[in-house]
Amino acid sequence: MNFRCPVCLFAGLQYPPRDYHICPCCGTEFGNDDAERTFEELREDWLFRGANWFFGSPPINWDPWLQLSLGGVNVKDSLFQTRVSGQRAMSSDRRKIAGSEYSPPVRLSARVA
Repeated sequence: MNFRCPVCLFAGLQYPPRDYHICPCCGTEFGNDDAERTFEELREDWLFRGANWFFGSPPINWDPWLQLSLGGVNVKDSLFQTRVSGQRAMSSDRRKIAGSEYSPPVRLSARVA
């Protein structure tokens, strides 16, 4: 039986997302990483880092954007929120989020559906 990661929505977890098991896709350690952060916050971090496969080799034809879409996440909204959150988090980035100094979000991958 396979389980779905509540962070990246990878549907190939061998164990339920708990008891310190680690998702091979996003690298979330359940019971540790999610102790003080929501799944949505962890997803934003994963997206901001490039939505890369975490451990070993990804499945053949693996596509993180398709995976999120099939899991019910609006990928375009997620990318926008990730971009805004990333700008807020960067202390060296002095641009304002609102107003004329804000630059629109960029796509992290050409594979966005």
